[in-house]
Order: sequence, then structure tokens, then C-alpha cells
Amino acid sequence: MIVVAGCRLTTAPPMRYHTCCDVAQSTCDVEPVALMGLDKDDAKESLLPVKISDGDIIKEGGGRHDMLFKAYVIITMTWLWTGYTITVRYTRTTVPKDELYAASTVVLMAEAVKCCISLIMLYKENHFRTKEFFSSIRQHYLNAPKELLKMSVPSVAYAFQNNLDFVALSNLDAGLYQVTTQLKVFTTAIFMMLFLGRRFSATRWAAISLLFCGVAAVQLNNVNDTSVERRGSYFVGITAVLATCVTAGFAGVYFEMMLKGGGNTPFWIRNLQMYSCGIVSASIGCLFSEADAIAKRGFFYGYNAKVCAIVAFLSFGGTYISLVMKYLDNLHKSFASAVSIILVVITSYLIFDDVFIGAYFVVGTAIVVFSVMLYNSVPE
Repeated sequence: MIVVAGCRLTTAPPMRYHTCCDVAQSTCDVEPVALMGLDKDDAKESLLPVKISDGDIIKEGGGRHDMLFKAYVIITMTWLWTGYTITVRYTRTTVPKDELYAASTVVLMAEAVKCCISLIMLYKENHFRTKEFFSSIRQHYLNAPKELLKMSVPSVAYAFQNNLDFVALSNLDAGLYQVTTQLKVFTTAIFMMLFLGRRFSATRWAAISLLFCGVAAVQLNNVNDTSVERRGSYFVGITAVLATCVTAGFAGVYFEMMLKGGGNTPFWIRNLQMYSCGIVSASIGCLFSEADAIAKRGFFYGYNAKVCAIVAFLSFGGTYISLVMKYLDNLHKSFASAVSIILVVITSYLIFDDVFIGAYFVVGTAIVVFSVMLYNSVPE
């Protein structure tokens, strides 16, 4: 297993369907909102908990237009995650090991592409005026090292989270691991209450609980417990997976807090700050995990059209995550991830011969669909 920059690519079963949303590297630029106990002007420079409701997230445009745009962002991001996961699995299972690309280089390339996308969009945001473009970079990026340091927190947290995942998988069986990792839905909701001042109705808490149960059932669909041998310490494994859930929830919500209440830094500058930190983390991952192989065979060894597609999925997927953070929130991202997992299982069933769709999957899918409908059936 390769763990770098908040992403991981796996090379062997047991199958665990995940998406690059575990990575959650995104940015957002929403007008500063009032912080609890502060006026609007003071809120611009504060990192205290931000009070954000669904109605505060989008303040422009009509209701129907907003809903259509939200749906577009969620659907596009879900398909990007699905395409990413399927393409990674296909390339990692059908290519001979001696011809396989280095997974850490793909992550590094994706971070670099995301930086390029951010620069291009920032240039467009400045109406293709070169002077304003460089002025924005100088003011908000080069002359704002503290802001860059703040954005390094979620990047480091995601890297730490993925290493905890490795520890957990080394000490727990696949079924227990896959179920307990879904607790990150609850930690995300709790951190949203603590950091963003969000309050959830009983109906939405019920939807969140159902989402946990549904995704856990879907994940258990292809777990063969008889093939898994208990390794290491049960206590260490449980501790690691619980720490993973806490870290994932904290990193995602901290990032959302920074974007929605962390000052007047432009949206694409926030992206640039985040992905710059991602490049550093990914580079360290290359050095520590596959340095010898890269030095011997070259950085782009094993690259082809499918690998380039993985880079594209990972790059644009990360960008769409930033749009979800801008117009929605972390929990909507969690629901989109759940739908993506279901699509991955169905697509894998059609492509690969090691996927079985049984009662767990059918029941889990029904629960996930119902939880999505329930969550969106009531205004916050």
C-alpha cells in the first residue's frame, strides 16, 4: 500500500472501495460570514467557529439555478471519483508487476496538475490581465506565509490519516476495518458542530446514522472473512482506526472552516496553497516509498493513456471537491462518496470477475439511497 499526500493506491485485495475524496483537498471562497460573538469585520481575520447554515452557503442566483448547479457539481464529482477508482483498480490488477507505474508519482503529478488548474483559473478570474494576476499571487500567496502555513494543517493531517490506515489494516481484519472507518461520517458531523457552529435536526442525525449503516453493509459485500488472518494487536488496530476517523473529520472540517471563515483570500489562491503543500507531501512520499524504483526505471516508467486518465481523474476530482466545499459542505461530500462506492461496486461487477453482489449490497444500497433522500428532505 502506498500512502502519500492524502491519497492511497492499493495493489492487492481485499477489495476496499474508496475514492479520492478520502483525500479531500479542496478550497472555497465564500463571502465572510459572521462568527459567533464577533461582528462581520472581525470575522474576516478570525479562525473561531463559523456559524454556517444551508441558506448561508449560496447567496446569489435563484433557488432552481442553485439546486441545478449543486446537482451538477455533486454528480460530476461522483462520476470522477468512480472513474478514478475503477481505472486505478484496472491498471493495478491487469498490468504485470515489472511494468507497473509508481503510484506515488501519479499522486505527485496530480498535485502538480491541480496547481496548474488553479493558476489558470486565477488568471481567468483576473480577466486575463497579467498585472492583476501576478499582483494577486504576490499579495495573497508569496507575501502571506502564515496563510500557507495554515493550509498545511489539513495536508499533514491527511498524510497522517493514511499512515494510520496502514497501521489499522495491519492489525485488523478487513471486515472490521471497513465498518469502523465509516464512523468518520459521525466525526465529521461533530466537528462541523464544534468548528462551524452547525446544528442538525433529529431527522438529519437519523440520515447520517443510516448512511453509516448503508455504507458499512456495501463495504462488507465483498469481504471474505475466512481468508483474513488476524495479525498484530487488536487494541492497536482499533486505536488506529478510531484515530483515522477523528483525523479525517478534523481535517475536512478545518479545511472548510478556513475556506468559509478564514479571511478574504481568493478561492483559487486557497487551492494553490493547498496543492502546494500537497506537492511537498507527495514528493516526500516518492522519496520514502519508491525512490529506488524511480531512480532505476525513471519517473514516468509504465505511463500510458490509462495512467494519464488516472492523473486527470485525480486532478479534476480534487477541483470539484473544492466546488462542493464552496457551495455545499463536508457531509454532502460524504453522501456523494457513498453513492460513488455503490457505482464502483456495480461497475466492478461488470468488468472484473472477483466482485459478488449479494444481500449486503442490495440492502446497503437501499439504505444509502434512503439516507440521501432523508437528509435532503428537510431544511436546516
